[in-house]
Amino acid sequence: MRAVSEQQPAVDVLVIGAGQAGLGTAHHLLRAGVRDVLVVEAADAIGQVWRDRWESLQLFTPRRFSSLPGPRFPAGPTATPSRLEMADYLAGYAARLGLPVRTSTPVQRLAVEHGTFVAHTPRGAVRARHVVLATGAYRRPRVPDAAGDLDGSVHQLHSSSYWRPDDVPDGPVLVVGGGNSAAQLAMELAGRHEVTVAAPVVPRFLPERVLGVSIYWWLLLSGVLNAGAATPVGRFLHARHEAVLGRQLRRAVRAGVVRLVASPVVAADGRRVRLADGAELRPRTVLWCTGFRPDTGWIDVPGALADVGAPRHERGASPVAGLHWMGLPWQTRVNSSLIDGVDRDARMTARRIAADLGTRGPVRRAG
Repeated sequence: MRAVSEQQPAVDVLVIGAGQAGLGTAHHLLRAGVRDVLVVEAADAIGQVWRDRWESLQLFTPRRFSSLPGPRFPAGPTATPSRLEMADYLAGYAARLGLPVRTSTPVQRLAVEHGTFVAHTPRGAVRARHVVLATGAYRRPRVPDAAGDLDGSVHQLHSSSYWRPDDVPDGPVLVVGGGNSAAQLAMELAGRHEVTVAAPVVPRFLPERVLGVSIYWWLLLSGVLNAGAATPVGRFLHARHEAVLGRQLRRAVRAGVVRLVASPVVAADGRRVRLADGAELRPRTVLWCTGFRPDTGWIDVPGALADVGAPRHERGASPVAGLHWMGLPWQTRVNSSLIDGVDRDARMTARRIAADLGTRGPVRRAG
């Protein structure tokens, strides 16, 4: 990995975040001839976000669909990679391609000063003509307001802080959520706990394989995986709740091993959790698999964010000239937020930046 000097002058492109979106974009920037690139990462190591996920986590995507542009994901003993394999792949990817990554450098504030972006970090300010925001805009755990009405006898944790079943005290567990994380963690906990899953709607369970072939290949061959966000297929899928890949939970529910209730949490009081259908539960533990909300308070760039803090963009391009988003769900296509989907979006972003650097001067606000 190319060394980065401690005192950074202005750079042409600052990429914030060394996850799959940031690394893929840096690779395409270098391929497009943009050499003055710096990637900053808040964690102490590339891939740390994967190492910090729950211990048994396996990706949902097969190895073939877990690669970034360039070096492919290596073969392994399982059909899908583990979290540690993904962390090692990302670190090796950056090293093999010589990407200019500086770790342990969180951006505390991003602003525009005198027509140039300035990223303030504990290691000093970095000035940049272009900035790619590749941290993932939705990073703050989201839990219902009802969580605050449960008393201390109820153990609560979000899926982002769950590690292993041993960390969950004895007694009934309520898993709140209807996505893949809720399904996987409910199955893991069902081995030693009485588990109820409270989902907002009845989940759609998709088979992992069809006629012996991974469903991802069928989605790719049918055009669904790469369908544009604005196409009829894209709009249809976007309007629906997240599908659960795999039918293990459905089988467990039918066998009476796990209880599934299609009713969201609406209130809580002491030890009781009330659902929209009127049912009341008394769990010992509540595991909130309820997703994330915008974490963009550090972005102090007028025009970059909507009122709720969500990114404003058109296919990744911010209305603020020189500002770009990468890795957002539905950024351009169905698979924009998947690892394999980084390639096209990163190439588009890199080409847009390269063209701008070749024809225009310092960054200036649009409009």
